[in-house]
Amino acid sequence: MSSKQPNILFILTDQQRVDTLKAYGGKVCQTPNIDRLTAESVVFNNTYASCPVCTPARASLQTGLYPHNHEMRNNTSEPACKYDSLPNSSDLLSNKLKEQNYSVGYTGKWHLGWGPTKVGYEGDDFPGHGAGGHGYEQYHNYLKEKGLEVKLENKISGHYKGHWAAEVVSPVETTVEYFLTDQAIHYIDQFRQRENPFYFQLNFWGPHEPYVAPTKHLDLYRDLDLEPWPNFIDESTNKPAIHNLKRAKSTDWKTFEPYVKHYFANVSLIDEQIGRLIDYLKKHDLYDNTIIIFSADHGESLGIHGGLCDKNFFMYEETCRIPLIVKPQEKLTETKYVDRFVGTCDYYSSILDWAGADPTETSRDGRSFVPLIDNEDIKDWPDYAVTEGNGLAEILYTQRMIRHGQMKYIFNCGDTDELYDLEKDPHELSNEIDNKDYQDTLINMRELLASWMEEHNDLALGQYKDLRF
Repeated sequence: MSSKQPNILFILTDQQRVDTLKAYGGKVCQTPNIDRLTAESVVFNNTYASCPVCTPARASLQTGLYPHNHEMRNNTSEPACKYDSLPNSSDLLSNKLKEQNYSVGYTGKWHLGWGPTKVGYEGDDFPGHGAGGHGYEQYHNYLKEKGLEVKLENKISGHYKGHWAAEVVSPVETTVEYFLTDQAIHYIDQFRQRENPFYFQLNFWGPHEPYVAPTKHLDLYRDLDLEPWPNFIDESTNKPAIHNLKRAKSTDWKTFEPYVKHYFANVSLIDEQIGRLIDYLKKHDLYDNTIIIFSADHGESLGIHGGLCDKNFFMYEETCRIPLIVKPQEKLTETKYVDRFVGTCDYYSSILDWAGADPTETSRDGRSFVPLIDNEDIKDWPDYAVTEGNGLAEILYTQRMIRHGQMKYIFNCGDTDELYDLEKDPHELSNEIDNKDYQDTLINMRELLASWMEEHNDLALGQYKDLRF
C-alpha cells in the first residue's frame, strides 16, 4: 500500500450536539475514547451543516453539493426531495474514490434511498429512516446468530410527539451500536487483505431519538441533577412563529431532563464502540496509516429556547453547528484547533484530496480543508459559513443562515428574520434584527448572503432580493 494513499475511516453520528464533547467545552457527557482521539487530532471549531435535516445533509456528503444543487432538499419520499434514491452519478464520492483505486465500504444509516451498494459501496443496505436501526433484518439475524435477545425496559414518552427513550437491560452486545461496529470490523477486515487502500464510513443512528442506552451507560447520568441549558428559558418576543412547529407542550426542565440523560447515555455507548473499533485498528497495525474523521450530520435541540425539540425550522447553533474532529496521517502530539469556517460540502473535496484526486475536479460547492490541517496559509478561504433550510416533512419553508465573524443572520422567508451577536449573546437569546445599532451590520450580512447565493446558483436568490432589498 502506498504511504501517499492513506486509509480513511469516516465515523458519522446523527443529530449530535457539539457540547456532548469536551473538545467543544462539554462538561457532562462522558466520551473518553473520543477524548483520546482528540488528543491526536485537529478540532474544527466552526463547522456547519449544509442543512439541519438528515437526507439533505447526507446527500451533501456524497456529492459535495448544497441541497438546492443536489435537489434532495427534504427527507426521502417527502416534498422537495426530487429523488427517492440518490442518483448513481460518476461524481459521487464512492465512484470518485474508486477512480483512485480505493475499496469503499459503508454500514449504518443511509437515508438516501435504497442503499449504498446501489452507488458503488460494499457493505450494508439499510433503506429508509431507520428509527434507530432496530427494525432491520440484518440486525435481527445478528442477534439470532449470536443467541442474543435485546430487552428494553423503563420506556418513557410523551414530552414531544413520537419521541421516546428506554433502558437496554440486556448485554451491550444486543445494541444496534455494537452490531454496527461489528459490521464495520467485518468489512475492514476484508479490505485490509487487499493491496489497495480503503475508505469506510460507519454511520450510527444515534444519538438521534429514540434515545436508547444500556444500564451501565445510563448509570453515568441517572443520579445527576442536570443544569438546564443556558438558553432553556427564552423570553424573546421577536422570534419567528414557525419555531412553534417544533415546541414541546411542556417547558418544565424536569420534563426534558430524563431524555437528555438518555441522549448523553447513547453518546457514551457510541463512544465505547468507537473505542472498540480504534482498538481493532491498532491491533492490526492500521491506525497510524488511517485518517479518522468524526462528525455528525447535524445537531439537536433537546429543549432549547423554550422547549424546542428535534431540528429544522430554526437555525440555532445547537442544530446547525456540528463537531468535526480529524486524526491526520501525520500523528499529532497534542490537539490542534482550527477556527476557520468549514461546512459539510467541504468533506467531499477533502476526502478526495487525501485520496490523491485532482482538487480542480473535486471542488464543487465546497473545497478541501486539508491545507488548513497542513498549516498552509490560504488567504482566499471563505470567512463565512452557510446553512440551508427548506422545511421538513409536509411543511416547506425557505431559510438561509450565514455566519460571518461573530455575527449570524437568518433569512426566514415569510417570517421575522434573525440577527445574533454571538460575542455578546452566545446563546442567541436576543434577536437584534430591529436594533438600530445593528442596521449597518444587517445590511452587510444580507449582501454577503446574496453574494453567496449568486455564487452557488441558489434559485431562491430572486425571491430573497424581492423581499429583503
